[in-house]
Amino acid sequence: MAQRIEVKAKYEAGGQPHTITVRGQQAKALLALSEAGPKGRTAQEVAGWAYRMAAYCHELRHRHGLVIRTDREKREGGSHGRHILLTPVEILEVKRPNGTPK
Repeated sequence: MAQRIEVKAKYEAGGQPHTITVRGQQAKALLALSEAGPKGRTAQEVAGWAYRMAAYCHELRHRHGLVIRTDREKREGGSHGRHILLTPVEILEVKRPNGTPK
């Protein structure tokens, strides 16, 4: 089985601290959103790996309780979503597939 990136993060919701661990594409999405700050990310901006960015954001919202806003932006041929992480998140640990931390 191929190893996947793993991210451990903490945040506060409802006055309570939460710690989550996400793996694979959800971990990459969480890092991308966290690093982007208020600018957010579109699937096109992370197209090298995020073929289903909206789905990864959905999982982060519904499985882990993160608040992620999606704004619609017009582009040639239609529109796309810009995903913005609104929950302040602290990345505690990043485990890369080769075992080295970030």
